[in-house]
Amino acid sequence: MLANHTFLLRRASAARRQGGVVMLVALIVLVVMTLAGIALMRSMDTSSMIAGNMAFKQAATQSADTGVESAVAWLEQSNAANGLQQNIVAAGYSASTGSNASYPLGNVFWDTAAPAGVCNLNKLGQGCTPTAEANANGNQVSYMIQRLCPATGPIDSHCAAVAGTVVAGGQNEGAGEETLSGTSSMAYYRITVRVVGPRNSVSYVQSIVYL
Repeated sequence: MLANHTFLLRRASAARRQGGVVMLVALIVLVVMTLAGIALMRSMDTSSMIAGNMAFKQAATQSADTGVESAVAWLEQSNAANGLQQNIVAAGYSASTGSNASYPLGNVFWDTAAPAGVCNLNKLGQGCTPTAEANANGNQVSYMIQRLCPATGPIDSHCAAVAGTVVAGGQNEGAGEETLSGTSSMAYYRITVRVVGPRNSVSYVQSIVYL
């Protein structure tokens, strides 16, 4: 009887030790699974953030295109009336670059050139307003136009210009094929567009056109 009792005590002690080991292993597995779940959630959040940022970037690019198109349309309309020889502050137009051409891009360039005139587009992207209005994508678009001449007045040899008048020619006018004719001069104009996004992101786009 004593031997049987000793055997039973040993079995109970072994069972308790095994139960303790199982509990320890279960706790380790639970911790590992918890850490894996947290890592998965962080990965999903990062992926969603990247996708969201790409969408904001695409929307900002589209809004910048609207600014460029609006500026070009204004230039074409004003050029027909020969009204590009002097500054037009309300329309964001400078007939000369002055000293601003030497400044870098970004905030420094914009803040330096802004006093000469900025056009803040309304929410439809048509017309200048005192402050930029958010469009359908939540972006605020502003632009400034600078004629690449050292001074206001008629176009002269110091301006960045091309001689001649653009007329369509060849078989691919719709694809942009153009030739020069005539003796008049056409100046180059630098269009700088600033887009302020809904997350306070700021981007700049520059284009140079001539007419």
